[in-house]
Amino acid sequence: MENASENRSLFKNPLWFYIKYNPRAFTLGMVFLLATNILDGVYPLIMKIAIDQIETRAPLGDIGKTCIMFFAIMAGLAFTRFCWRNFFGQFHTYAAEHIRQKLFRHITSLGPNFYHKNQVGELMSLMTNDVQSFRQAIGPGMLILADGIIIICVVLPIMISMSWSWTWKTLIFLPLVPFLIWRVMQLIHRNYKIQQDRFSELTGVAQETVGGIRVIKSFAQENNRTALYNTVSSAFEKACNKVARVDSFFVPVMEFGVTSGSVILLFVAKDDIYSGAVSIGTFVAFHRYIQKMVWPMTALGLGFSYFQKGYASFDRIKDVLKTETDIPDLGKTEITKFEKLEFRNVSYQHPGSSVYALKNVSFSLNAGESLGIMGPVGSGKTTLLHLLSRLYPLAEGQILINGVPIEDVTQESLRRTFLLVPQEAFLFSDSIYENISFGLPQRAADEEVLRMTEIVDLQSEINSLPHKYESQLGERGVNLSGGQKQRLTIARGLIMHTPVLVLDDSLSAVDTRTEKAIELEMSKNKGTLSRIIVAHRLSSLKGVDKILVLKDGAVEAWGDRNTVFKESPTFQKIVQIQGEGASHE
Repeated sequence: MENASENRSLFKNPLWFYIKYNPRAFTLGMVFLLATNILDGVYPLIMKIAIDQIETRAPLGDIGKTCIMFFAIMAGLAFTRFCWRNFFGQFHTYAAEHIRQKLFRHITSLGPNFYHKNQVGELMSLMTNDVQSFRQAIGPGMLILADGIIIICVVLPIMISMSWSWTWKTLIFLPLVPFLIWRVMQLIHRNYKIQQDRFSELTGVAQETVGGIRVIKSFAQENNRTALYNTVSSAFEKACNKVARVDSFFVPVMEFGVTSGSVILLFVAKDDIYSGAVSIGTFVAFHRYIQKMVWPMTALGLGFSYFQKGYASFDRIKDVLKTETDIPDLGKTEITKFEKLEFRNVSYQHPGSSVYALKNVSFSLNAGESLGIMGPVGSGKTTLLHLLSRLYPLAEGQILINGVPIEDVTQESLRRTFLLVPQEAFLFSDSIYENISFGLPQRAADEEVLRMTEIVDLQSEINSLPHKYESQLGERGVNLSGGQKQRLTIARGLIMHTPVLVLDDSLSAVDTRTEKAIELEMSKNKGTLSRIIVAHRLSSLKGVDKILVLKDGAVEAWGDRNTVFKESPTFQKIVQIQGEGASHE
């Protein structure tokens, strides 16, 4: 409930949300910004005094005091500028870090369906580009806007006190500013959101191309991918140019509107200066104030521009943060000891599909038993494992762990019990040692890591590398072969010593000798280790207690090897093709 309340507050007004979260840095930043602008507003008045003193040949002591005032103001400006930059820096850096971590936590909590709908490149753009744009809005954008407003509040009263007539005549174009700002804000918000969408597409194409470069080269598709990238890049360029045109139009118009006041001042002030009613110092100071009004007008434009860009990015971030997981972790039950797994009439349809991937699947597995799963491609084997791991939401039927519905079991406890070694090997950009120890709460003992790599027949290959187990892997283990990556992920699964080890066709990339070594290692813990093995090779299922055969998502046969051989034409065909006709006996 606290998280939901926090989100509501954040979505309603993100700036106010972060002001409340870090009031000290924001308040001190504003105080020192106000002090800076007050000191800067006094500066032309001191200049006026100095010019008038020189014009009237004032005593040297008076001029010396004015010089001391100059130095005091400059020192004060240096100090206050340092302070507001420091405190505002803390404010917007904290905000960016908070929303970046919040976004990361939320994205990692979402189920696979979210990742099926969103490209990796788009999510990377959210985590980096959009968060940075939002930081610019509530940091520099907020600062620039506040700075401009404070300067107007400080400078305008001084100008009016010096000459009301000069003030309204020289700033006659100011009433046009609010309309111009409102119009440009609309254009920037719309065009910047389009620009960010194009950037996400560009990032997605680049990420997909780099990740699939081997496939692209194998099919000689470099030119086609380059053409696609150029097309998306051109669309991004056009979107950027649209935003740039709006920005580039706005600031010069604002500056022209205000600086025209300098020309007007020459005409309205000449008679007062000729008559001696106004001193040269007053004229110079007033002209300086007109120049100072250029920045507030520019700042309003820049500040609102930052805000519109940042809030367009925040809308994209908010859309993701509002996405609810389809697999909420609401369970309270902890699995302290695995006893039994049951599937009862489990059916599943992938989102957007009218065909059932699984239909009324039922079977059971007791502690210490092993289950082999076979079936043609697309028969639902991996889907079944994903339901067991709660990577997919269970909609029809029941999955019971020790008699408790899987929804009532905490996800952390579930995954400590059932460890899935997926079909697709994934390795991190880290050392081989750290990849093997990945799932452990602390770094594994050297002897255990060596033993696991020996079991999967990887030890000699690792020792041939210059840095052996500390060798760094490239992205997704790109500097290893497919077989090496698969064996490394199997070692990562074996070292966890979970009650149930789930292998999703993970043994397909190892030779029969390595397969036997892995089987021997698992059989050592037969009384405590349960195994679920998806395989296409019969040799991978030697020694399993039961076999489940799936076809078109339904159970064709389930039981021991002899029972399955009698009941399943699919299994009979596999035995016939692989030349193990006697294996059922």
